[in-house]
Amino acid sequence: MSSRRRVVTVAPELRLHVFEWGDEAGWPVVVLHGGAHHAGHWEAVCEAMPGEIRCIVPDQRGHGRSDWAPDGDCSCRADVEDLVAVLDAIGVERCALVGHSMGGLNALRFAGEHPDRTLALVLVDVGAETAKSGMARVEKRLDASRQAAPPPTERPDEEIAFDRRLLAFVPTYCGDAAHRRALLESAAAPTLVLRGEHSRILTREGAEATAAIAGGEVAEIPDAGHPVSVDNPSAVAEALTRFLTPFTHRRG
Repeated sequence: MSSRRRVVTVAPELRLHVFEWGDEAGWPVVVLHGGAHHAGHWEAVCEAMPGEIRCIVPDQRGHGRSDWAPDGDCSCRADVEDLVAVLDAIGVERCALVGHSMGGLNALRFAGEHPDRTLALVLVDVGAETAKSGMARVEKRLDASRQAAPPPTERPDEEIAFDRRLLAFVPTYCGDAAHRRALLESAAAPTLVLRGEHSRILTREGAEATAAIAGGEVAEIPDAGHPVSVDNPSAVAEALTRFLTPFTHRRG
């Protein structure tokens, strides 16, 4: 299944590239990639989704082919405003939202601020309950696992450094845990939390706590770490299809 691409101007000097898979008249599912990723990281997942689901995947500002913000604003608020502009430009009033990591927090904010436009919400390896104390426990386990690993299986230093950047970034982006809980409650949308089986970012407990707020569910993606769409795209597509199919009779 080949993708379609269009350019949407969300500000005088800010153009976003938006990729789509599936039937253009199909049920809209917006996918928001994680930080340092781009739409291409979700290509294999979108290609495996049923054709009647229209996957809409923007390169968010400063990522992929999209422009950097002239004023340097790459905040959660700015990303959500961009998403509103993209949906308005392509004529999508209501949709399901799937967001990974940074994109998951953007999706959470959109859903909390625009519940009338959100039919379902999927948070991918990020949670409303992710707080600094919880991330500190993850970092402690990361250090312990690295020290215990024999040299042949030790992860490269640059991968450890990248994990630590994520650990510093996730707790503060899109507010604190209390703010995220409030957004999730305001969204009042059917919610799925997807977690990579080997994730160092979202614990099983954190995923279950997030799902409990929304009365939602948790699905674990086997053989996957934090970048679940890259590590096991077929399992991600299967989980999304199972969760989203009951809603496809509603059009956005």
